[in-house]
Amino acid sequence: MLRTVMTAVGLALGLGFGATTAMAAGDVAEGEKWANRVCKACHTFEAGGRQRIGPNLWGIVGRVPGTVEGFDRYKVADLFVENGVDIWTEDLLTEYFTNTAAFRDKYAGGRPSAMVLPPLPEARAADIAAYMATLKD
Repeated sequence: MLRTVMTAVGLALGLGFGATTAMAAGDVAEGEKWANRVCKACHTFEAGGRQRIGPNLWGIVGRVPGTVEGFDRYKVADLFVENGVDIWTEDLLTEYFTNTAAFRDKYAGGRPSAMVLPPLPEARAADIAAYMATLKD
């Protein structure tokens, strides 16, 4: 009986700990590697970098969507803001990179965007988001 109680307590503690632990943060080095593979064709990452097809991503984490000075080709960023994306966070970027179409459905009523990105595995998306969080002063 004591063994059963101890096992139950151990499981409860273990499950409780796991349930309250946040998802592991992405790997910045992997994120940089993948961002250079999948994002660099359309975006720049350095402070003061030029706009390409997409905006410069320096300082994206903590920024309101659609507010890069000098970039006026946003199609859905205003809808993101209207529907709850107040600022870009690592979690929101991970969600976006995991499935841009589903993200647009959720936050922009399914309106299309110039952003063309196939769905990424969540771990890879988290890695890229973690890298992007380092793009700041």
